[in-house]
Amino acid sequence: MDRPPGLVIVHVDGLSWARLRIALDQGHMPFVSRLIETEGYEALAYRCGVPSTTPFAQAGILFGDNSEIPSYRWWDKQANLLVSFGSGSTFGRVAQNYFAGRTPLTNGGACIAALYRAGATDRFGPSYEERHRPDEPDAGGRAIAAFLLNPVVLYFWIRHGGLALFRIASEYLRARFAGRRTANVYVIADIYHEVLVHHLTRFALLQAMDEGLPTIYACFYTYDEAAHAFGPTDPNTLRVLRHIDSTIRLAAERRRGNRAGLDYELVVLSDHGQVETTPFSTADGRTLGQFLFDWLPGYTVTEHRGKVFSRSGESPAGRVEVTYSGGLAHVYFADIAGRLDDEDLESRFPGLVSKVAALERVGIVMVKDREGGALVTADGRFSLRLPLAAQTAKLLEGFDAPDVLAWQLRRLNSFERAGDLVVFGAYDGNKQVNFEDQVGGHGSIGGDQLHPFLLAKKTWAFDTSHVTNSSELYPMLVALRDRSGSLSTSS
Repeated sequence: MDRPPGLVIVHVDGLSWARLRIALDQGHMPFVSRLIETEGYEALAYRCGVPSTTPFAQAGILFGDNSEIPSYRWWDKQANLLVSFGSGSTFGRVAQNYFAGRTPLTNGGACIAALYRAGATDRFGPSYEERHRPDEPDAGGRAIAAFLLNPVVLYFWIRHGGLALFRIASEYLRARFAGRRTANVYVIADIYHEVLVHHLTRFALLQAMDEGLPTIYACFYTYDEAAHAFGPTDPNTLRVLRHIDSTIRLAAERRRGNRAGLDYELVVLSDHGQVETTPFSTADGRTLGQFLFDWLPGYTVTEHRGKVFSRSGESPAGRVEVTYSGGLAHVYFADIAGRLDDEDLESRFPGLVSKVAALERVGIVMVKDREGGALVTADGRFSLRLPLAAQTAKLLEGFDAPDVLAWQLRRLNSFERAGDLVVFGAYDGNKQVNFEDQVGGHGSIGGDQLHPFLLAKKTWAFDTSHVTNSSELYPMLVALRDRSGSLSTSS
């Protein structure tokens, strides 16, 4: 009888299918190339959906449900709360409103460095802090302690950490001397992730395999941070993939050689891609929040990942909360309950939508209406009503396949937690206007950010050609998990 099987999923954050192919062609991921050449793996492209952010995509993969997750951060009017992930994550305060009745992919297994608990023993939470579960007390603390007490692991960590620190610092200096833009905050984040978090996550992954946990999902964010800092096309960003390739190799070697005696199947995937960006404020130093502040007399405007604009000595007429996530911005009138539709917006704030859409650095403004949504640009108004009008299709083809993108936008526009205005940065086919200080970005529409990858064995017969939302990967992965178990039981 075969040993009982398990499933390991390695999540490579922010790596598009197209950049993966370039990395393979240039020799940055030799072990992944070996999986393709000798073990029957293939790199499949799929569409993650809109928004092209980790919370949205990861929820789809882990729960099969990413509804009402409109971005990386958003304003919850009902809770009067900024919902965000990462350091200072607040999602836990509204988590009870999500995933009701859903069985997580990793139920009974381990979720490592993921944004969600997903019914698993999670070694590190969304801000990479230790977290606890009653059935696995101090799992994060035990993983960290074991990491620090292992001399071999410490040696390789110190060696690689020193080399990575030197490489990142050198690339930063080269970029500055060459006049290339860098996102300084993300340079620090890149160092933090590559030097510390990646090693700790890898150790926790191998530890979970040795413990024999049946389904393990481990997230590695190093590439995404490097792409934010230097851009997805920067040579340094591609070189980071050698480190990730090494981690995939170690996980693959542990498939049959772990202490628990389990056989594991290995899946590698990403959640979204990235595109090169131009900051929104490049032209004149002004942010979207500043424009809104000028156009809305008496209102206080708060940018999340930005500034606060208010008039001293005046009682505000209302509050506007603006949440930025890469090339996507949500604008909320926080004092008005529920999501405003286009008629409400025009009645209360005449001309506002048209003013935002007329900004050269804005690509599309999406608003709610009674026909599935409307897109507003400097050239006019375009309906998302199906079947798609020729003019709407022509507008959307600059971002992706029009029919697919229209369906994705209609779904996002159906979210009650989306902004009263949903603003997409302009995209010229190469670079996108970004609302944050990033060199590479995602979260919006256009280019590689919408097209991540799934590395799977051909014998599993995965077909991702029609996948338009990451949640469609969930039944495939559940079937793989359960099929392996049934095959083992019947053998």
